[in-house]
Amino acid sequence: MDKDDLWIVEHFSELVTKYPGKYVAVVNEKLVAVGNSGKEVEDKAREIEPSKMPSVLRVPREEDMACLL
Repeated sequence: MDKDDLWIVEHFSELVTKYPGKYVAVVNEKLVAVGNSGKEVEDKAREIEPSKMPSVLRVPREEDMACLL
């Protein structure tokens, strides 16, 4: 697991609260893009940091997580 993935794990509950159902991109341990599709946030992240591969995640909604328990 790289540093950006660890950042996502550490901030997961905050992401679920702020961005439920959205896609997020993290580069260099920073949230750099939020949007409605993985491609959208990946493209935004690559504009900001062209040399880095962003970590992209669809943030689950709280009701999505209920079935995980």
